[in-house]
Amino acid sequence: MNNESYRKVMGELLRKFRESRGISRDHVAKIGEMPIHQVSEVESGETNYTMDTFISYVRGCDLYMYFAEKDPDRLLEHDFADLIKKAKK
Repeated sequence: MNNESYRKVMGELLRKFRESRGISRDHVAKIGEMPIHQVSEVESGETNYTMDTFISYVRGCDLYMYFAEKDPDRLLEHDFADLIKKAKK
C-alpha cells in the first residue's frame, strides 16, 4: 500500500466520522480556520496536504488526537495496513 492509498482510506474514515456526527464541511472549515476546498482534499485523499491542513481538519471536527510509542521490546504486532483493515471492520 502506498501513501496515496493510506490518505484515501484515512480520508474516507474521517469523512464517515464527520458525517456520522452531523458536521458539515462548512463547519469544519469555519472552526478549523481553513478553506473549504482543503476539507475536501483531506477527505478525498487525492492531495498530499500539509500537517497544518490535517491539524486544522482535526480541530474543525473536534477530534482528539494522540500518539503512542511502540514498545521497543516487543515484536511489531500490527502495522499501519493492519490497523486500517481493523478500522474498516
